[in-house]
Amino acid sequence: MGKKYLWVNFDEKWFHGWLGRANAKKCEQLGLEKNLTFLYHNKNHIDKTMVVAVTGYAFKESIENGGHGLKIMMHRVQGARIAKKRVRAGRKTQDGQQVYDGEVIREKGDVYMVDCNVTGSDAGTSDKPKFSLKDLFEHSLFPRLVELVGDGGEYEGYVPIIQGDNAGPHQDKTLVDFCKQYCEHKGWIWQPQAPQMPHMNNLDLAVFPSMSRRHAEFLRARNGNRMADPDKVWAAVKEVWGDLPSATIARGFILAYRIAKKVVDNKGSNSFLQGKDGSLHSDVRRDFHETAKGIKKKTVVV
Repeated sequence: MGKKYLWVNFDEKWFHGWLGRANAKKCEQLGLEKNLTFLYHNKNHIDKTMVVAVTGYAFKESIENGGHGLKIMMHRVQGARIAKKRVRAGRKTQDGQQVYDGEVIREKGDVYMVDCNVTGSDAGTSDKPKFSLKDLFEHSLFPRLVELVGDGGEYEGYVPIIQGDNAGPHQDKTLVDFCKQYCEHKGWIWQPQAPQMPHMNNLDLAVFPSMSRRHAEFLRARNGNRMADPDKVWAAVKEVWGDLPSATIARGFILAYRIAKKVVDNKGSNSFLQGKDGSLHSDVRRDFHETAKGIKKKTVVV
């Protein structure tokens, strides 16, 4: 039996609470002039939510043989904060004043979750929490991979190859040292991709663009033209993630692999992305059928 691999990509993305109108038109004959779009929020910022997603591609011997696309996990970037005082719901008085005399939302000492920044290994403090990728890997991702490829797992015997895009938090020394040691102990491969190459990451290349379009549709259907708060943004993200086809993930990995060949052929240049010479497309849909769990290579009839 040939070698079996589980190619894993991880990355972060912001999802916003506003919706752009890509179909806005200009028609001078009707007096419709092109306008610039401005966003305003009463908190002086636009609500958004960051997520960390991990996808995988399980294949045997060759990436080009086809395989399964996996939604391994997705987490909202949050940290735990401890309330310093009792907090009540607010309301507006008749004269426009904001007062907080409603029902109790949380008591002093309660632990609650807040959106925060991603770091490599710094979990922050109870006042200013941060989202540690090391904690995520140690307590969530690596145990999940053990379930998948370990004894009795769905992909027992597959060797994980784990890649991030080398963004700032991904280069944290404590995180990298921990991941290298863990992977070496397990016989896995820790191999970050080259930086500044989003077209080489399955999430940036295929998954996040697909999710963004669906996310906008969900928000428009459920929230209309109103600004969505972070909880509503997150709810829409979870629903879109749940509906994401395995074939989309699998095709994204194939596409990244074929793009890597073009990078080599172009001696590291990404000029082929302009597509002026017809080299942009990689014909992944032409070469593979969709399956319930991923993609299957089409049989060539001679």
